[in-house]
Amino acid sequence: MKKYEVVIVGAGTAGLMLARELGKQQCKTLLLDRKKNLLDISFNTLGSFIKIADFGLTENVVAQKINSIIIQAKNLQEHIYVDAVILDKKKVHEELIASLDKNFVDIQLDVHINQIHQNSEKTFTAVSDKNGNSYQATIFVDCSGTAGILSKKVGLQIKNPVLAVGVEYNVKYFGKSDEAYLLLGKEYKGGYGWIFPLKNQRAIIGFGTFDETMVKGLKERLNEVLQLPNIKKLVEKDNEIVEGGSIPITPVLDKFVIENLVCVGDSVSQVNPIVGEGYKFIFESAIMASEFIVKSIKNNSIIHLSDYEQTWRKRFLSNYKRSKIAQKRIFSLTKSDFFVKLGIFLLKLRPNKKNASTLSGEYF
Repeated sequence: MKKYEVVIVGAGTAGLMLARELGKQQCKTLLLDRKKNLLDISFNTLGSFIKIADFGLTENVVAQKINSIIIQAKNLQEHIYVDAVILDKKKVHEELIASLDKNFVDIQLDVHINQIHQNSEKTFTAVSDKNGNSYQATIFVDCSGTAGILSKKVGLQIKNPVLAVGVEYNVKYFGKSDEAYLLLGKEYKGGYGWIFPLKNQRAIIGFGTFDETMVKGLKERLNEVLQLPNIKKLVEKDNEIVEGGSIPITPVLDKFVIENLVCVGDSVSQVNPIVGEGYKFIFESAIMASEFIVKSIKNNSIIHLSDYEQTWRKRFLSNYKRSKIAQKRIFSLTKSDFFVKLGIFLLKLRPNKKNASTLSGEYF
């Protein structure tokens, strides 16, 4: 049996970025995923404030550049001027996969990890799959997303977290190509909508909710949203292909390490609470984690892994706590047109820079 320095469970956003960084440092890494095709992903696009060059990505991953986000509620709206992008998620993943150093990173697909094993000293020694195959390493990393395959087993993630769930269509678009929309108000019945423009007069329109009672009827709700007068002016559905996905809604977590097990990404709720997108934040967290994993391997000491938590807290914890407070306020107010309109009115009184930083999940 081949023993690796690092075994990563999950080859999504976090796992691919982490594997890329570990490969750069010549760490022998095994990347495991239960999918048969790594490009089989939920949601094809993502709105983000990411600076793609900071993460070694090219302009090819940008589906559209966004200069303005319109917060819209019935007959009231506010423009927030931003420097953002709509990402083509498949192209992001393609670039990350192509960037892996095959001399140091192995990938195995269709592997369903279901156990992690410890010795008498509480050190994790292996993970195993449903077929009984075992994978040994010095350090293990859970990048399995909302499944939290390892994080839930060791108590770093809630076993059944509330999920924010969304569905979306690719539609004809009649609006401006550099304007995205966030749709709020009573007509969304406690949910929220978004419109992300693409190239060639296309856009993604989606509907999401944090209310578990609404999850089963999301597609029907999105179809109702498409019939709203303000929406019909902007988009037209011309196909029945629906995409879907989810993110966990938990308290802000800041414990990601137990012994030689490290967790990155949705497995420990590292999506920013107010933004709801993880690429910018999870990429940064994965790169951060890689530095201390490499240091631990080189020094043959897992004590450095706790520095990942400390560094993450200094960089993100205050912002995430503020974003969580804002998230709760938004949840409670979006069912009322009065409060949504009041919120938009208050946005108009704030400087654009403050509104943009709040939307981005960064506070300065």
